[in-house]
Amino acid sequence: MRILHITSHLDIGGITRYVLSLSKRLVERNHRVIVASDRGSAEGQVETTGATHWRFPFHTSVEFSPQVFWGMKQLSDRLRREPVDLIHAHTRVGQVVADHISRRLQIPYVTTWHGIYKRRLGRRFWPCTGNRTIAVSDLVRQHLLQDFHVPEKDVRCIYNAIDSAYYATVPEDSVVEVHRRRWQIEANQPVIGTVGRLAAGRVKGFDVLLVAAYLLEQFIPNVQFLIVGDGPRRPFLEDITRRLGIQHRVHFVGEAEDIRIPFALMDLFVFTSRWPEAFGLTLIEGMAAGKPVVATKTGAVPEIIQHDVNGWLVSPDDPSSMAEGIRRLLSDRADASRLGHQGQMRVREAFGLDRMVSEVEAVYQEIVTKIPQDG
Repeated sequence: MRILHITSHLDIGGITRYVLSLSKRLVERNHRVIVASDRGSAEGQVETTGATHWRFPFHTSVEFSPQVFWGMKQLSDRLRREPVDLIHAHTRVGQVVADHISRRLQIPYVTTWHGIYKRRLGRRFWPCTGNRTIAVSDLVRQHLLQDFHVPEKDVRCIYNAIDSAYYATVPEDSVVEVHRRRWQIEANQPVIGTVGRLAAGRVKGFDVLLVAAYLLEQFIPNVQFLIVGDGPRRPFLEDITRRLGIQHRVHFVGEAEDIRIPFALMDLFVFTSRWPEAFGLTLIEGMAAGKPVVATKTGAVPEIIQHDVNGWLVSPDDPSSMAEGIRRLLSDRADASRLGHQGQMRVREAFGLDRMVSEVEAVYQEIVTKIPQDG
C-alpha cells in the first residue's frame, strides 16, 4: 500500500513520535510511506524510518490561511503525478488538507485525533474526521461521539503505543555518567524526573511539581528534580524555582536526544498534567523504562494506570497530593520497585507498538477495500 501521512510540522512531541514510529513499522511491513509536513527539528529522522519526506507550507495553527490553501494545491498537483492509496492526517491543518484532497482526487483518508479539542466553528461545521477516525484512548473516542457527533461505526479506539523493548534497554553506564555530570546531578541522591514540552499555559502542570518539590524539602532535603524538555514556559518555571529557593535542587536540561538517559538517572517518574490528557505518551515511556510512576488522575491516565497496582495516582493541580505520593514511594523502595515492575508489564501487554500498527493497518484495509462499496 502507498500511504501518505500529513502533519503540520515535525517538531519534537507526541504527534511527531507517533508518525515516525508508525511510519517505520509500516515500511518494515513493505508499505511505501510518505510524510508531508513543514519544517521541524525531527525532519531528518523521517529518512531513517525508510519513509520519504515531502515538504509543504503547513506549519500554522490557522487551518484556513492562504499558505494552507497554497500547500493544498502543491500537494494535489504532486499526488496527481505520484498517487497514493490513502491519506492519514494527524493535525487539524492535516485534516483540512486531507479532506480537500480526498474530495478532489477521490483518495480515502483516515484521521487520528491526538487530543481533546474545543468545539470551535471550524471543527463544528467542517469536522474533517475522514472515512475512519482513530481515537488514541477511550476518552477521545467518547469526545468524538458526544462532542462532535462522529458516527460510532466510523470511530476506532487504538491506544497510542511505543517500542517497549527500546525503553526497557538501559544505555551504558559511562554514557549515563557523562550526562549526570553535565547536568550537575549529584550521585547517590534520589532523583525525581518528568518529561515534556514546556509549553505556554498551565496545562502540563510542571509548576505543580515545583511547588511539590518545595514541600518535600522538609522531609527529604537531598532530593533532586530533573525536568527534561524545552519550550516557551521554561523561563517562567525557572523563575518559580528561584522564588521558592529550590534552584539548587531543580535541573532544567532541555530536550534529550536519547530519552533513556534521563530515565536511567531517575528513581521516580512524575506525570504532572493538570488538564485532561488524551493519552500520555511520556507516561508509558517512563513505565516502559521500569520507573515507579506518580501520575495525576486526569484524562486518559486512569485507562493506563490502576492506582497502587501499576502506579500511584494523585489529585491534579494539588502540590500536597503530589508531594505525598512522591514521599511515600521514596520512603518505601520495595513498594516502588513493585509498582515499577507492574507498570513495565502493563506497557508490554497493552501498549506495544506492533499491536498498534496492526490495528491501524486494519483500518487502512477497511477504507481502501470497503469504502467504494459503502458509497
